[in-house]
Amino acid sequence: MEQKLEIINNWNLKKLLAELESGNIKIPKFQRNYIWEKTKVVKLLNSIYNQYPIGSFFFWIAPPEYSSFIRENEELGIQKAQGNGSFQFILDGQQRMISIYVSLRGKIMEGTDYGAICFNPVRKEFLLPRSKTVKNNIPAWKLLDKKAYAETYKELITNSTTKNNVTAENWRECQEVFTNYPVSIVKTMNEELDDVVEIFERINQGGKHLTVFDLIHATTWSEGFDMKDEIAAFNSDDVKKKYGKLSNKVFTLSLTLNIFDDARTLYQLRLTPKQSENIWPKTKTALKSTLEFFKQMHVTGDLSAYHNFIPLIQYYFFKSGLKEIKEEHQKVIEKWFWDSKFKKRYQSSVYTRMKEDANWILELIEEN
Repeated sequence: MEQKLEIINNWNLKKLLAELESGNIKIPKFQRNYIWEKTKVVKLLNSIYNQYPIGSFFFWIAPPEYSSFIRENEELGIQKAQGNGSFQFILDGQQRMISIYVSLRGKIMEGTDYGAICFNPVRKEFLLPRSKTVKNNIPAWKLLDKKAYAETYKELITNSTTKNNVTAENWRECQEVFTNYPVSIVKTMNEELDDVVEIFERINQGGKHLTVFDLIHATTWSEGFDMKDEIAAFNSDDVKKKYGKLSNKVFTLSLTLNIFDDARTLYQLRLTPKQSENIWPKTKTALKSTLEFFKQMHVTGDLSAYHNFIPLIQYYFFKSGLKEIKEEHQKVIEKWFWDSKFKKRYQSSVYTRMKEDANWILELIEEN
């Protein structure tokens, strides 16, 4: 069996930051935005300083065709991807990695100045200064800036008191810890995006569980289109009363089928804000026609068990532009529905079967 997992234990913090800064580590679009507050970053820096473990960093070595998944961030000031080979995406550890980077490079992210975080070599801790006039608070970014570190060390060592010689030694030791702090790297070489997303979901279970829908919502959001709001509006009290609340999956599968004629995760994560906003009104109409069709078939009540069927039936309405199924198609589609339901067609290989059925629906429309 081909090895798809590699664990690397010879990286240190300095190498991790260098790899990020040189553009060798990329953040995928489906990652959440950087959200850590300075107080949380301070706790992380103190954990490193005290040489506590901070967890592994999980990377996905992705083929070149996934270059469109890269999220560039000018505020970070890292090199852009060259696009001439595989990409090293971070799946787990983004918040920790960026926290370390912005604090030790003195960056401003979304209006927050992480350069304000300091190390106090007398107290031997990282902190947020309450006042700029407090002595011995040195900006943390000077630790790994060669020139600034040397100037600070010289300033501390040339002070004649024994106390400040100890302070200078504490400054030196802190720089040594951060330069050599070991980090564990786990890499997956899975090329199938579905496998990678499953890994991503499993490892991102701290706090709120991050689902595929969260990823899609993040990649399709714009000021003019918020998928969560649109779904909530569709799932009005009237719809919920008649059919139950349609799952998020119904909407993402429907949009993906309507745009790409395919519903695999690869295509779900390729949805863009503009595409989603443009076809949402027509998709919404197709879904409403689908609910009416279920009513005609006397399938009422909670439709949650049919979240793989609804996108395909709405696909018929979307592609045909009709609001009702043609009379000559009625029995054919009803037979497909009941056969698929009782034979449990979507129990396995869901996306492959959906693609097959989408092709069949297109042929059905084109025949008449």
